[in-house]
Amino acid sequence: MSGTLASSFDPAIYVSLLFLFGIASQFRAMDGYAFLRRVLAAIEPRLGMVYAVALVTFVFSPFILNDVVVLILTPALIRYARQYGLDASPLIVAEITFTNISSSLTPIGNPQNILLWTSSGIGFTAFVEGAFPWIAASTAIAVVAILPLALRFKGPKEDHGPIGPLAPAYYLALVTAGILASDALGLPSWVPLGLGFLIGFGFNARNLPQVKKEYDFRALLTLWGFVASITVASYFLLAYLVGYVAPAAQGQQPYSGAFLGIVSNLISNVPATQLLINTAGVSQALAPKIAAEAGLAGNLGPVASFANLLALQMAAREGVSVKRTLLMQAGIGLVSFIPALF
Repeated sequence: MSGTLASSFDPAIYVSLLFLFGIASQFRAMDGYAFLRRVLAAIEPRLGMVYAVALVTFVFSPFILNDVVVLILTPALIRYARQYGLDASPLIVAEITFTNISSSLTPIGNPQNILLWTSSGIGFTAFVEGAFPWIAASTAIAVVAILPLALRFKGPKEDHGPIGPLAPAYYLALVTAGILASDALGLPSWVPLGLGFLIGFGFNARNLPQVKKEYDFRALLTLWGFVASITVASYFLLAYLVGYVAPAAQGQQPYSGAFLGIVSNLISNVPATQLLINTAGVSQALAPKIAAEAGLAGNLGPVASFANLLALQMAAREGVSVKRTLLMQAGIGLVSFIPALF
């Protein structure tokens, strides 16, 4: 490997992803599954199940990997629908739509944001402020777009009981506070993520085997492989790619949004983002905008986001119609992507 190629690998990105998956494993080990399920059941009587799913995924996806939210909620949504003889597709569509949108708001909501956060050096709060206009616009559109699904979905009211234990909520609050404090001190992104992972052991001191069980090493290695392969490919194909990639990395619209929308649906939004970073670089000023474009692109098709693939695979195993789910998702994903073109 030449020195130039070696220098294109940023160890901070791989370390940040390692710790982020660790935070997700800690959350799951402290019964994050049951916590989110109870929160969902508490909201459902007021909003209906479709909008309850949208709200829960929207609130929690910026603070946990969106893949984790999908892994936690999808089996519960399918069981709920099966218990009452309902079609689970509207619930899965609401979950996919809002986890892709809201996870784009923060640097820790999804893997591609970690890449942008680490490579650009932008602060946490600046990232959120920069992404907010596009996320807010897409959210407003999606809320209206899922209304027909919500009106047709007639599920029974659930007896949710107490929401506690609240340890998962306290843990996420501590992780977020640590990131904000670290951001104010100007520390590298991997530092608060590592501290957040270590704090989790205080919550799970008596449950260490479960932390190990919940750590998804296979998914982490897959993601590392994605990032590394795009890094190598962009190095050798730089002369051929830079003319197409540079306008997208520079935020030229509608080219930038269209580029990420198309490429994300060919190779997924994580490697598409890494392609921009390695080929042309992404500035601090544009990192939040690129994050929003890549996140919203995740709603356009089944392969555009790893979270989509996870949800659809689980749905298919349980006999839910993937074709019907994709048809519902297509229209909502298209209209909610419109802000990414501006």
